[in-house]
Amino acid sequence: MAELLVVGSVALDTVETPFGRRERMLGGAAVHFALADVASNLPADRANEIQAARRLLDEIEQRLRTLAHELRPPILDDLGLVPALEFLAEGVSKRWGLPVTVQASIDQVLPLTVESTLYRITQEALTNVAKHAKATRAEVCVRQVTHQVVCSIRDDGIGFDTTALAPGQGSRGLGLVEIQERVAALGGILRLGSSTLRGADLTVEIPLER
Repeated sequence: MAELLVVGSVALDTVETPFGRRERMLGGAAVHFALADVASNLPADRANEIQAARRLLDEIEQRLRTLAHELRPPILDDLGLVPALEFLAEGVSKRWGLPVTVQASIDQVLPLTVESTLYRITQEALTNVAKHAKATRAEVCVRQVTHQVVCSIRDDGIGFDTTALAPGQGSRGLGLVEIQERVAALGGILRLGSSTLRGADLTVEIPLER
């Protein structure tokens, strides 16, 4: 069990820390491969125990990922919102081979909660695009307009069914529900539609204090 908790802490570092991320991800994957290799050389009853341990490991990693999403990403304090989004886009491009561009026009320093929310929403949306949209490119646009900040994530993929916001509608639906909850907590609005790239357009509008 101690090894599982160590790997879980690695998963948390992977989410939060921009440096050494590849090494930590490979470390977690190595544990999964090692367990699978051990299971292949054991009797069926013992192999089932290993499979149960792997499922527990997956659960721990998912819980830590959820916890990490509630924290302010350190990269925002290190780089600021726009460079952090650019770093995130670069990471998505390298990991999934999905080109992502970032455009930003912000005239003032945003509240910390707004910055964190925009970063997490972009992170969740780009992950959804990379995993489910079958897109060949995506773009992130953040701009400040009259007393609000607007963030749009667009892609040229297959789009999504807006009924995915209903609970229990698959992995992409869970991501959209989380985004909706984050936006609502700040009094904002989530809009889903078709993008100029002929794919999906996810836009959030968050009010700013006057």
